[in-house]
Amino acid sequence: MLRRRAVFKTYMRLVVLKILEGGPRHAYGVIKGLEELTGVRPSTGAVYPVLNKLIREGLVSADVVVLQDGRDVKTYRLTDKGLNYLKVHEGELKEALRTAESLRKLKVAGCDRLLVVLRELVAVADKLSEEDLMELKKAVADFEARAINVMSRRGVR
Repeated sequence: MLRRRAVFKTYMRLVVLKILEGGPRHAYGVIKGLEELTGVRPSTGAVYPVLNKLIREGLVSADVVVLQDGRDVKTYRLTDKGLNYLKVHEGELKEALRTAESLRKLKVAGCDRLLVVLRELVAVADKLSEEDLMELKKAVADFEARAINVMSRRGVR
């Protein structure tokens, strides 16, 4: 689990840097970019720590821009060091973008619902009867068989 989380954080950093390679953005613009790439809208609580760490590492800089209505907005831009980091980590970036595209496709297929349902099941598991559990076991086996069938038609399993 820790390895997976570390990989996710690395991918998130790389994808944020890639988004900023297209030009300065405010945090909302970074969130929208992540949503477009992955189909998942990250929370500000997930994005701001990444941006702050990238700033501390000198890969991103932040500027305050005054809008026409007088509001201050912080924008983030890729530094030369950040651009070089992307070049050095090009292979990892490609893998991160491939993973992001996979997430987006799975969301389109409704697979994001699986995690929601699983969380709901965990919350009520102690209330399920043996009959309920057997029905769930059958549903999971059916889903697994159908998913394997879809993958095997594409030669991926």
